Amino acid sequence: MVVRWAFFLLPTYLAITNVLSSTKIPTSKTYIVQINRSAKPETFGTHVEWYASVIQSVALEGDDNIDTERIMYNYETVFHGVAARLSLDEVQRLQQHPAVKAVHPESVYELHTTRSPFFLGLESADNTDVLSGNLTGHDVVVGVIDTGIWPESKSFSDRGLPPVPGHWKGTCQTGRGFDKAHCNRKIVGARMFYYGYEADVGKINERKVYKSPRDQDGHGTHVAATVAGAPVRGASLLGQAQGTARGMAPGARIAVYKVCWAGKCSTSDIIEGIDKAVKDGVDVLSLSLGAPTFAYQTDSLSIATFGAMERGVFVSCSAGNSGPNADSLANVSPWMTTVGASTVDRVFPSAVTLGTGRKITGASLYKGWKDGSLRKQYPLVYIGSNSSISDPSALCLQGSLNPKIVSGKIVICNRGLTNRVEIGQVVKDAGGIGMILANTYEHGEDLIADSHLLPAIAVGNKEGAAIKKYAMTNSHPTAALSFQGTRVGIRPSPVVAAFSSRGPNYLNLEVLKPDIVAPGVNILAAWTHSLGPSSLVTDKRIVDFNILSGTSMSCPHVSGIAALIKSRHPNWSPAAIKSAMMTTAYIHDNKYNPLADASTGAASTPYAHGAGHINPLKALNPGLIYDLGPQDYFEFLCAQISSTDMELFGNRTCHHTLASLGDLNYPALSVSFPEKGNNSAVTLHRTVTNVGKAVSNYHAVVSSFKSVVVEVEPATLHFTKKHQKLSYKVTISGKKRQTGPEFGHLIWKNKVHKVRTPIVVSRPPVPIQT
Repeated sequence: MVVRWAFFLLPTYLAITNVLSSTKIPTSKTYIVQINRSAKPETFGTHVEWYASVIQSVALEGDDNIDTERIMYNYETVFHGVAARLSLDEVQRLQQHPAVKAVHPESVYELHTTRSPFFLGLESADNTDVLSGNLTGHDVVVGVIDTGIWPESKSFSDRGLPPVPGHWKGTCQTGRGFDKAHCNRKIVGARMFYYGYEADVGKINERKVYKSPRDQDGHGTHVAATVAGAPVRGASLLGQAQGTARGMAPGARIAVYKVCWAGKCSTSDIIEGIDKAVKDGVDVLSLSLGAPTFAYQTDSLSIATFGAMERGVFVSCSAGNSGPNADSLANVSPWMTTVGASTVDRVFPSAVTLGTGRKITGASLYKGWKDGSLRKQYPLVYIGSNSSISDPSALCLQGSLNPKIVSGKIVICNRGLTNRVEIGQVVKDAGGIGMILANTYEHGEDLIADSHLLPAIAVGNKEGAAIKKYAMTNSHPTAALSFQGTRVGIRPSPVVAAFSSRGPNYLNLEVLKPDIVAPGVNILAAWTHSLGPSSLVTDKRIVDFNILSGTSMSCPHVSGIAALIKSRHPNWSPAAIKSAMMTTAYIHDNKYNPLADASTGAASTPYAHGAGHINPLKALNPGLIYDLGPQDYFEFLCAQISSTDMELFGNRTCHHTLASLGDLNYPALSVSFPEKGNNSAVTLHRTVTNVGKAVSNYHAVVSSFKSVVVEVEPATLHFTKKHQKLSYKVTISGKKRQTGPEFGHLIWKNKVHKVRTPIVVSRPPVPIQT
């Protein structure tokens, strides 16, 4: 079965979709074949020769080209085996081969700042040391698995950087529009992988598409600049969001691995990108892509990132843009850091003034027609009803609008799954002079600003419903649109974005996901010159920077901060870096109110924000960490999957050291009580490592719960040396029936540090069908 997966960038990349030529569809399909590396007979000189022999052994009679034409990749670092074109009969025969561990079908992933460094405390006068000296990450290389890079951007200047780190073994691959000179001391490596894509879609038209590491989509450029872009003064998008743009770790190096083409990314290409990145010597991997929650043993991305973690590489992944639906997370493997999206304190306010005089605030990046407004009243129209918000005309889908009805009017459209700027283009093509884009219930009050091609404003669900009611009940409805530029600090922030995917993590409720949230709404970063800021073919504007929203934008914030932490603590494991981020995260906004959920306006929960909002300065010095190594994660898998499936994750031996899955030394505590077990008790065990002062004493503080009693033993931890490990246990006892999940925390506290560990108490999850 081939599963279609979703990549998490909100804007839809349509500009390149039509420039790829197609070839006839072969009867075979692409599969990723995992092979037991240690089973290689001595008669074969290399594993590559042996892998070819294994595939050849099941080939149809007369096919002598299996190794030269049908094997696309040989994986050798984080994954062992090949990607090959195979028939179903060949797959069935391969599954019987004694050296073959598994055969995974190819999957297709479709694609998921000037203010955020300041907002995160990385740019204030009191913290200049964070971005100076060794902390800038000179020796840290971040691998960006994405759509490539636009190397001419000032964000990728290598001015002032020392020579390329000695541990770096990567290369600068050339191709159309990209040569050796485009790599420098900032872009230290660049590769491209497209065999899987071409096998699925057809040959890339090299006259229209850069078959090179050059970025044509813009997504990879935006992500790379967010991770480690050099400071660029005077950056903006058409005058909006002006300031100095810089990445989270401006001194870190960037290695790009282009695996996505025309917005689509094939698993075989992604795995090869990860395999080569780890072999090249990256320290951090940033993957703004993901998939639905499947079993670990059937997810080749999960297996590959396990291999990366084994080699000490920190892996950051986006949580997905399927919120606010529950259980909508991607990338829930505990060795990944799963990142949700939140807002910053910068907004782009705009206003809709109805004919009644009522003024409604919205958001927009529109700027480009006269003074950028429709200040006088114009006719207003909505082709739909509040009970039929998904009608094609209510969504303003292509071909759904009658020019006779909308021409010369401001058109109300409901926000759906279509590119928001594309909706405006439909209105413009039909003769509309402006648009009000109204959120529906699922989007709540989440306001995403877009660089529209006509005067257009996004409004929340409640106000949108009011505007639609006015348009449907008034005989001559009118409205005016006005745009107010960029404003800072006028709204509470951060707020968890409505689109950010939510828990619980039904694959393993014992592992809280997402891990953390970071800025992912209206983020400014570098952009390609091959595409306008709306990503539409009709958009001919050329910009150096663009503003995007999505967990694709929040993921590189965490990747860059991981690079900062790695700079200060080069010997820390990926788990230690994650722990530092999670235990220092905060759960309040800049008004010191609880983090809010944009979908409801109510307080957010750990199912939406994980451990909380990332706090880089605190994460550099967390006091205590929850550490984990490859064998710990292996034991976690041992407790729940078969011995045969365990072979997919390496040749380690299961020691069965976990009394329960909840005993994984994760920086969060999550338990599930039986449906009718009011008096049940669950005990979880944790070990913390002192990374603060040698002599440190901590005492436990537990938040109150309604349905359970939480006891910590011991209640104090006395450390006498640095790197000392001490263990404790937490017993959670039910005292009355729960009406729903309950959330709280345990804080290990002293005069310097507050090490916060989330606690989630819930009912059993619904079993997942795999």
